[in-house]
Amino acid sequence: DGLERDMKRIIQEASVIGRAFLYEILKRVTELKDMIDKSLSGLERLELIRTRTIQPDLEYIFKHALTQEVAYNSLLLKRRKEIHERIGKAIEELYPERLEEFYEMLAYHYARGEGLEKASQYLKLSGNKAARNHSIWEAYGFYKEALATLLRLPETVANKKEKVEVLVLMTGPMQLLGFPEESLGMLQEGENLSMDLGDNRTLAFFQGRLGAYYAYRGTHLVRVKYLEEAFEESRKSQDIDLIVPTAQGLCLNYIRTGHYSKVADIIPDVLELFEKNGRESDFFANVVNPYSSLCAFCGMSMGYLGNFNEGRIFFEKGLRYAAQIGDLRTLGLVELNYGLFFHTKGDWKPAMEHFQNSIKYSEKVKFLAPLAWSWSYLGNLYSYLEDPETGRRYVEKGLKIQQDGGFEWFLSFHPFFLGDIHLHRGDIKNARSSVDEALRLSQKNNEKLMEGRSWILLGRIMGLAETPQTNRAKEYLLQGMKILDELKLKPDYALGCFYLGDLYTNAGQKKKALENLKKAKTMFQEMGMDYWLGRARELLESLGA
Repeated sequence: DGLERDMKRIIQEASVIGRAFLYEILKRVTELKDMIDKSLSGLERLELIRTRTIQPDLEYIFKHALTQEVAYNSLLLKRRKEIHERIGKAIEELYPERLEEFYEMLAYHYARGEGLEKASQYLKLSGNKAARNHSIWEAYGFYKEALATLLRLPETVANKKEKVEVLVLMTGPMQLLGFPEESLGMLQEGENLSMDLGDNRTLAFFQGRLGAYYAYRGTHLVRVKYLEEAFEESRKSQDIDLIVPTAQGLCLNYIRTGHYSKVADIIPDVLELFEKNGRESDFFANVVNPYSSLCAFCGMSMGYLGNFNEGRIFFEKGLRYAAQIGDLRTLGLVELNYGLFFHTKGDWKPAMEHFQNSIKYSEKVKFLAPLAWSWSYLGNLYSYLEDPETGRRYVEKGLKIQQDGGFEWFLSFHPFFLGDIHLHRGDIKNARSSVDEALRLSQKNNEKLMEGRSWILLGRIMGLAETPQTNRAKEYLLQGMKILDELKLKPDYALGCFYLGDLYTNAGQKKKALENLKKAKTMFQEMGMDYWLGRARELLESLGA
């Protein structure tokens, strides 16, 4: 009869809204406004639907998902699309002040109707909303869907600009997720679209993000040359919006390859440009605040070069602005790098505090790279504080976070630290196995700092084996020291001298031991590396010097 027909139509229209549906939206969508209450009461009596909530909005829900699915599939495709479109318009009309609550629903309905432009806009807004809530995979998925929706529209200039905007937004989650499989193609698409549009600012942005991608994913030294040229061109313009992204991409590649002297050369001028333009608090569409992160990169690089007093000045500026902004990702990154700085110097207590701070901030926002590395560095630190078992657990935790995150950049940290911890425990076999893996990974990813450190650790292991292999140990130590000396990494080179002196001490070669230990002592003294200075003095005293 008539009521049955009305109920069928109402349940079909409700099914398009979703498993749960608001009364006010259904009332706007249906043409059977006079019959809606009677139909819904009938559907409740038949136990097809039930009232879900009354306040703040009356909402119903299908008792079984299958009922909704059957009702939805009984509609012709054309009719379905019409209803989806009307639902989108109804939400916009009913809740203009609350639209953010409905972004995902609006994106869903417009994408299944004919409103593809609106669908792409709401998908983009849904991505922004998820990113603000630190739901990184969800944000990335919304942006991908927005891009796919734009590909269904005609290729106009406006459409290209929209694609570029979405691709720019995607790079944040993309980087946080360690650059998923399809990232390279998307970044290249952004670069190509920017060139087509003659948009130099977004072109610089994608060049910088490509630099970050290559820093995470492989050697690609040709790309470093390309970034260097792009940076020089942008620097001539003195346009901060062009300079920042290329400087960041270039620095990430220099950091990965151990060229910290180059980082220390280029960053101070970029930071001065920030300050001159009053742009220290800006994000430039980045995951972290560029001013604070570049301050941290510069401070860390100064530390690796042995300029600890100068490095601290950059860290204090970076931390001050990170705290002022209150961005947890930026704080996590800066705290990690400050921890690395003190770890290099041998100041274990402040290093521990900064690593713990980085873990606290990074865990809250699922910032995986600083989180993984902070746990591992903290673990290595514990081995120097005579608690190698806790250290091992922390390093293994850091390794798992990085493996689960799927990014390779500085994966060599973890087996290197495990090797050092095994050596502290006297487990030569596992120490050798771990450092062999660290050496393999560092060479594969062109991570020169970690390669140099790994050769030195391997030399230490060979010198402390049950049957010491002094000549081979010396060869490995010298190989590591050569790499570190070429990169001007003074603290690590000084440690190489110290361990070489220790090797000669154990081998009974007093003259060579004194030569290397005195050299290490002088360098430690010059740099203010008090812990290591104390260690060098102890060894020298044991030799009567």
